[in-house]
Amino acid sequence: MKRLHVKAYSVLMTLVALVWTQKLAAQTFEYPIYEDDDVRIEVKSKGARPTISDFATAIFDYSKEMEFFDKVYEDWKRYQQKKPLRHHGNFIVDIKNGFMSYETPGAEGNGTIYLEMCFWNCADAKHKLVACNVRWKMGEDYGWSEYVGCRFYLYDNEKKTMRVILPEDIGTLYDGNCLSAFFLPRKGKNIRVTVSSEGERWDEVLEWDGYKFSTKEAP
Repeated sequence: MKRLHVKAYSVLMTLVALVWTQKLAAQTFEYPIYEDDDVRIEVKSKGARPTISDFATAIFDYSKEMEFFDKVYEDWKRYQQKKPLRHHGNFIVDIKNGFMSYETPGAEGNGTIYLEMCFWNCADAKHKLVACNVRWKMGEDYGWSEYVGCRFYLYDNEKKTMRVILPEDIGTLYDGNCLSAFFLPRKGKNIRVTVSSEGERWDEVLEWDGYKFSTKEAP
């Protein structure tokens, strides 16, 4: 019986130490501030808290000069005005789950381009992390262009503005020799990634911890 009590006590102390480690990490974690970055994107919201629609409006307005995003920006404005879209696109906006997507044919009808957005509430209750992802599906493969990839923004709840956050600072940077296709979650908190390199392809999961991500093997 004594051995059982000792084992149970050891397990309890391990759990207590884990909880305190997580609390300490939450108290000490800080997102980096970049010396040459003074761009703050205003997020306008009618309610007390912004919705995925509010984040989408802010990001599309910020990115409207970029290739592909100029067309999405135009269609987004028409979608909000309940007008027919011009680029054969289709929007899904899920306010409850904080997710939106846009699907449209690729250049010259080559494959399909998917744009997704979602956001996470950070553990400090002061920020939200917003993701905007574009992938280009071409048959069984994925295409690449300058607008393809996953971009992240850090939203300040108090200032109601957001700024770009680099992938290497939140655990989402992939080797430049790989072609990575991201899949944002409509439900849940983790990002699925399909990675292709040197003729091989495998899946991974980016697991959310309240501030950033860590790479795990896909189940």
